[in-house]
Amino acid sequence: MPRTQTFSRLAAAAAAALLCVPAAAMPAAEELLQSALASPTVPYQGKVMVTQWYGKQTSAEEMRVHFSPPDDIRREFLTPDGTVTRITVSDGEHETVSRGGKVVVGDAVRSYEKVMTPEREREILLSNYDLLVSTADKVAGRPVWLLTLKPKIAGKSWQSMALDQETKVVLRVKRYLRRRYFASQASFTSFEPNKPQDEALFHLGATTAAAVAAPSLTPDFMTLEQLAKETGRTSRLPGTLPGGFVFESADVFKAGKSRVAYARYTDGLTVLSVFETERPVRLPKSGVIETRAGFPGVLSASRAGKVLNLQAGGRHYTLMGDLSRELLADVARALK
Repeated sequence: MPRTQTFSRLAAAAAAALLCVPAAAMPAAEELLQSALASPTVPYQGKVMVTQWYGKQTSAEEMRVHFSPPDDIRREFLTPDGTVTRITVSDGEHETVSRGGKVVVGDAVRSYEKVMTPEREREILLSNYDLLVSTADKVAGRPVWLLTLKPKIAGKSWQSMALDQETKVVLRVKRYLRRRYFASQASFTSFEPNKPQDEALFHLGATTAAAVAAPSLTPDFMTLEQLAKETGRTSRLPGTLPGGFVFESADVFKAGKSRVAYARYTDGLTVLSVFETERPVRLPKSGVIETRAGFPGVLSASRAGKVLNLQAGGRHYTLMGDLSRELLADVARALK
C-alpha cells in the first residue's frame, strides 16, 4: 500500500475516534450566571493581569491572588519587577489594606445589608441583558465557558466572563463599550485550583494599636426616605432612571464644608452614580468632551467612566457611569 494512502487512513481513523469522544455539554446561561455570582467552592492561587483602555491610553497592573473558601482572599499588587506595593485581605466581613508600612482596617461592602436584595438585583439584570453562552480560547491554559451579557438598550457596556469548565471560577472578566476606546479586563495568567492555602496568608498581623480605622471603607446603605431625613430636605432623586436603572441605595458624606448626597442606581450589572450638591463640582478642564448644542450639562472623561455636571431645580448634580454620552444625556434630562 502506498505510504500516502496509509497516512490518510490513519488520519481518518484518528478523526473518527475523536468524534466518538463526547464533548462537555454546554451549560445553561442562567446556571453559568449563578456560578459567576457565587463565591468559589475550591481554594486556588494565581496571577491576574488587570488592564484598562482609556481613550487610546492603556494601563496595566499585575497582582498575585490567594483564595480559600468561603470568602478569604488575599491580593498582592506587584510592580513590573515583582515587588509587592500593597496587600489587601478580606474575609467578606472585614477588609485590611497594607501599604508602605501603614495598615488600614474597615468593613467589607458585603458585610452590610443592602437596600436591594440579591434576588431583585438578579431580576433587574435579566430584564436588561441577554445571556449568551459559547466556548472560547483557553485562559491560563484551562478550558473555559464564555458567558456574555449583551445589553438590551444601546449605550451600555457589554460584559463577558470566562469561567473555568472544571471549577466554575471566573478566570477572565472584560467590560467594554462596542466600537469605543473604553474597556477594562482582569484575566488570570496562571491559575492553580484545588491548592490548599496557608491560613497565615489571610492575616496581616497588625495589632489594634497599629491599625488605622478607615470610615471610607465602611459604606452606608440608605433608602430615599432615610436620605431625606439625614439631609433634612426632600430629595428630588427618582426611583428609576432611563436605561433600565433602578435606585439601589444612598449615602451621605462630607466634601470640605459641604454635604454630598450620593445615590447608586443599577441595571443589575452597571452602576450609575448620582451626586447631589448645593454647589457645582469643579472638574479638570483637560477632560472636557465637546458636545452638540442642547446637551444637558458639561461632559467630561475619567477613568471611572464619563462624568456629566448639570444644574436642575436649584441643585447641582454630577452623574458618573460607564455609559455612552447619549444615554447619559437621557438620564440627565430625567433629573431636570
